[in-house]
Order: sequence, then C-alpha cells, then structure tokens
Amino acid sequence: MKIPYFLKFEDEHLIPLHQYSQLPDWCKYPLHFAPERRYFKLPQIELLSQQLNQEPFFIDLVQINAKEPAYIPFDINDRQLYLYFMLKGSLLYTTGDYRPIIRTQPNTFLMSYYDIGHYFAYAQQGIHIAFVVSILPEWIEGMYQEYDNLKDILHRFKNENKTYDTMYQCRMDRKIHQWLFKIYNYSQANIGAIDGNLRKYISYLLEHYDQVIREQNGDLAYKIKAYIQEHYCDAGLSVKFLTDHFFLTERTLLNVFKRQYDMSVQEFYTELRMGHALLLMQQKGIGIKDVYMEVGYTDERTFRSALERYLKRQ
Repeated sequence: MKIPYFLKFEDEHLIPLHQYSQLPDWCKYPLHFAPERRYFKLPQIELLSQQLNQEPFFIDLVQINAKEPAYIPFDINDRQLYLYFMLKGSLLYTTGDYRPIIRTQPNTFLMSYYDIGHYFAYAQQGIHIAFVVSILPEWIEGMYQEYDNLKDILHRFKNENKTYDTMYQCRMDRKIHQWLFKIYNYSQANIGAIDGNLRKYISYLLEHYDQVIREQNGDLAYKIKAYIQEHYCDAGLSVKFLTDHFFLTERTLLNVFKRQYDMSVQEFYTELRMGHALLLMQQKGIGIKDVYMEVGYTDERTFRSALERYLKRQ
C-alpha cells in the first residue's frame, strides 16, 4: 500500500540505524519485525520511527524524546484511515496553519482519517510514544459488514468532504494492552506469520472499538463535537443552546471541549461555518448576501466580520 505520510525533517538530521543495538537508549519499544527504521536527531528533539508496510496495513511505532517543546511537520499524500494508540505522553495534532485538530491523551486510542495535506504534531518536553496503524478501508469493509459503528466511520471517510475527522477517543484497558503487546513484541521474521499475527490482533482491536463506541455514554467532548458537526448550520446553535441541550454549566461545557480538542466550542463551529461558506461561494457561486443564512448566521454584518477574521488566519 502507499506510504501514508512522510516526516518533513531535513535529511542531514537522519541517522542510519543498521542494527537494533544502535537504537537510542531512551527507546522503550524495539519493533523487531519492522524493516524500516528512521532515526532523526535535532537539537530540540529526537524521533525514532519503526515501520512495516505490508498490505492491508502500514505499521509505525513512533517514539519521541523532546528536550523542549517542538512542532513535528509531516505530509499526508493520500486520504488515509488510521487506528491510533497513544502509549505514553500526549501529542497535539494541527493543520498546516496550526489550527488544532485533537490532543491525543495518554493511554487512549481512537480512529481518525486525514486527507492530503500538510500537518504538525506538537510535542511538549518529555517522552511520547504512539503506535499508528493505517488500514486499507476495503479490508475493513470486507471484514466488518455487521459492525454498524465501523460502517459509519467508513461511510464518513468515503463520502464526506471533510479534510480530517477524529472519532471517539477511549481509554485502553488491560485487554487492549495485551493485544498491542502481541503485535509490537512479535519477533518472527516470517512474512506470512507476521501477516497472520497482524490480521488477528488488529481484528480484535477493531471489534473492541466498535463495541466501545456502541456502549460509550460518558465522553462529553466527543458527543458535543458530533452534535456540532451535524448542526453547525442551525441559526440557533450557540454556547447557551449547547449548555441547555447537554444539561451542563457553561464553564463545564467549555472546559470539557477545550481540554480534548484544544480549541473553544465557538472556534470549532465558526471554523465549520466558514469552511462551508467558502465552499458554497467557490463551488456554487453563491454570494455573501445569500451564503450567510446557509451557514447559521442571521446577520450579514456579523458573518462578514467572522469571515474576515477567518481569512486573516489562513
């Protein structure tokens, strides 16, 4: 399968690793079956990426030693679907113009998709470890036709025009850690055996994720995000409306959402409205005098002001 993304560090910072004995001493997880090892060493950050590209999966065990906070640039060259595990630390993912997408929490996992583009991962000082699995959607579609939540994610991936989306971020329990251990601790060199091992345990992880989504009721941030994504064109949408809808105080609503997505509720639905408005104007030739009502505004002046601020940040 296509390599889903490329780190944008200069080649001068790439240090060749020919043996596992050469892995940096801060590396916690050697991935024995990974044929590709890329070790970047910069003054402010070290990054070790151990990769296996074996259809229908692309596996990447990324370990970061940040000596000071740093933005890690990467490019995605094809629309991709990911299963993502944050084993240690926390990373903030942003667009190429530094708009927050999601802050991945320690000991959590989620599914997400990203379109072609330039992105950053922001790492605070410390050790951060992420296990990333890019999966061909056709494989999931063929294997999990009875799993409604996975089907919904696939539908959104294939049919929505969003540049990216992140699904429910849930805690990893002992079962998840055991399955992951069976993957990254696998030491056989036989390609067929590796393939069978990956298919087995990634299948368990996907099935568990579908069940967790079905059973989860407590992730307020995700529920608020999903509601806004569905209703951002409603003129009545506001912080007050959301607090009433979710039976929360304004402070709780704002804090819960900000903690998860590193942006305010207002910023989130304004971004959605502006992106939709520009799409309507560019692709359908709708003018400002008509478009503002299509994206949830009742006043043209307010819309123009919001659009001007949005465009200045581009």
